[in-house]
Amino acid sequence: MDAAACIGCGACVAACPNASAMLFTSAKVAHLGLLPQGQPERDTRALKMVAQMDEEGFGSCTNHFECEAACPKEISVEWIARLYRDYMRATLTGPADTGRGEGGVG
Repeated sequence: MDAAACIGCGACVAACPNASAMLFTSAKVAHLGLLPQGQPERDTRALKMVAQMDEEGFGSCTNHFECEAACPKEISVEWIARLYRDYMRATLTGPADTGRGEGGVG
């Protein structure tokens, strides 16, 4: 549960030349998605957190890995890959509950 160590300090965002919040977002999505209690909202969580990141104006990961170097908790960029997998799965299969009506996004 290395991703659960994320303290939300923002060092990753400040260090990223793209100002990406991907490491923080991926840590939160991944550690909750690995827990049995996190499964019911796994797809919805991935969609909503990425949407919020986009709404806040953060960019996507550009593989500079400065975020990992700056992270005081040494969270790996490998968690970003897990976020991408969860996000793609949610996009392709559609979440059961998005909070936006009858099971759809929009």
